[in-house]
Amino acid sequence: MGEDTQLYETTAQSHWKLPAALRSKLDAHPIGKNLYITEIAFFPEQNSFSKEVLPNNPDYILLYCVGGTGWYKVDNKKNTLKPNHFAILPRKTLVQMDASAHWSIYYVRFNGTIGESMYTYLRRDKNKIEHSTPPLVGRVAQFRDIMHHLQLMDNMENLLYANFRFYSFLGTFRLTVFNYMKKGVDNIIEKCVLIMKEHLHENLTLNELAKKAHVSASYLSALFKQKTHYSPIQLYTSLKIQKASQLLKATNTPIKQIAEEMGYLDQYSFSRSFKQVMGTSPKQFRESK
Repeated sequence: MGEDTQLYETTAQSHWKLPAALRSKLDAHPIGKNLYITEIAFFPEQNSFSKEVLPNNPDYILLYCVGGTGWYKVDNKKNTLKPNHFAILPRKTLVQMDASAHWSIYYVRFNGTIGESMYTYLRRDKNKIEHSTPPLVGRVAQFRDIMHHLQLMDNMENLLYANFRFYSFLGTFRLTVFNYMKKGVDNIIEKCVLIMKEHLHENLTLNELAKKAHVSASYLSALFKQKTHYSPIQLYTSLKIQKASQLLKATNTPIKQIAEEMGYLDQYSFSRSFKQVMGTSPKQFRESK
């Protein structure tokens, strides 16, 4: 086909590719040349797709799975990608992706003068190309904002803004808040998160959470601060807001009702918590579809 990328399915919900002329402008721009997106797409789970990136590809690749399970090959070595896992792939490597499975996946190619440094930073374990990452609503919001400004693409300002947001988007993949599902005391945190998810409709206190986890409140608070850098209640609130964000985007349920479903006594306290976490009000978040 004469191109470094072959796309066999074009069912992506969102897809954008950097034109050659704009790439040249970014390479010459004093700020834009540092890090920029060359291709970005989101493929929803209901649409299977296949993709092949040929060995002459000059860009780094990020694959992030949020639902379903699929596989990808790097130099013909097959790897499975599961939900809440991402893979960071090197330049000039043959990459093939699953054509049969149904999985929700974010796909990004990027480059720039710090491209290699970013690739090394994200690949925190030199022996692995795949890592787990916490599922964050904020990450999805950043992706949508990036895509929105790339698709405007009528001036360099939009392009630069989208790539500035891309720095932050990539940074979320180094979060280690949920990298605790191992042994010993770490299981306590995992158990607490599961309890939180099961009681999003309530308003658990620290004492109630500690009681359900069969530990003291002081011990649980110290353990969370040590392992996650958050308090238990901060993480509980974040999970509530993530769920509320999904409801705001996917349904027409009144905000007041969503607040009640998330255990808030009134819409005002819900809106205040929502803005602290998401940086915008529930109403503005819903209208930004």
